[in-house]
Amino acid sequence: MPTPSELADNLERSYADFWKTLSLLEAEERDRPCLHEGWSPKALLAHVAFWDNYQTQRMMAALNGESATHGFARPDEDNDERAAADAARNWDEIAADADAYRQRMIDFARSLRQDQLTSYAEGERHLDLAKLLAHMTKHVREHEQEVYRYCASLDRWGRDGLRRFVAAQSNHLLDSIGALDETTLTTVPVCGVWTVRDVIAHVTAWDEYTLTILRQWPNLDLASLTRWTESGRLEEINQRLHTESAHLDMIEVLDVAATVHRRLLRAYDRIRDEDLRREGDFGLGLRGPLSHLLFFMAQHTAEHAAEIWEWRGR
Repeated sequence: MPTPSELADNLERSYADFWKTLSLLEAEERDRPCLHEGWSPKALLAHVAFWDNYQTQRMMAALNGESATHGFARPDEDNDERAAADAARNWDEIAADADAYRQRMIDFARSLRQDQLTSYAEGERHLDLAKLLAHMTKHVREHEQEVYRYCASLDRWGRDGLRRFVAAQSNHLLDSIGALDETTLTTVPVCGVWTVRDVIAHVTAWDEYTLTILRQWPNLDLASLTRWTESGRLEEINQRLHTESAHLDMIEVLDVAATVHRRLLRAYDRIRDEDLRREGDFGLGLRGPLSHLLFFMAQHTAEHAAEIWEWRGR
């Protein structure tokens, strides 16, 4: 059984990831009915806040014995009724509530003793504290994936918009190394022990993964991805890819990066819209529409570009 501290850490991490995904939205998208069954991101955030508040109150009542005899009252409205009412609320107000209610749940979990992670009478039913705390981590992760699915969708970007986004991230990465001399690019650590040269080679290796999938889609042979999937742990995969490119100098690394990116965009141009929307398995436990993979890998490039810019700023 997990400890109270582990349950609290999971609640905290899942909520931080939820906000990281929400931050991908433009301000005007927060009220847009773009999610499952016509909900807006604002209504979804309010939904998460409501259930965090409700379930924390419920767990506190169970722990104190207040709901042992008569149970804990269910909400008067259903989720859709609350979502409709939340349409008139202010985003900042909802966000403040969501932060406060999640923090209270985290603090509650962290305050528990191990022996308190047990089942409590709740009228004619029982409430398992450990299971409910774990469920609330799962609850926000499921909704985070719902938002991410929209953020990565062709409906959001359009075909040309998604292509521009993918191309722009590679351009930003190359822009981040402008005016740096070769000694700096190949000897100074910018990401852990990795140099700029190592980061560019790393991003290129994963662009090659995406290119391999694009060229076969939708009839992907997962065996063709063995280079990226033969080891189960991502750290081991990245280390192996790093070793593969260790013999390349900076000019060679940049040449490969430019070539792979050019081929990736050409392969994208040959993909039909219906295949960009088609779901499938990408290996590594990843599956979804092809547009989802392209967005995810472009994000990966953007994150490494940001690391280099941050290092330069320091």
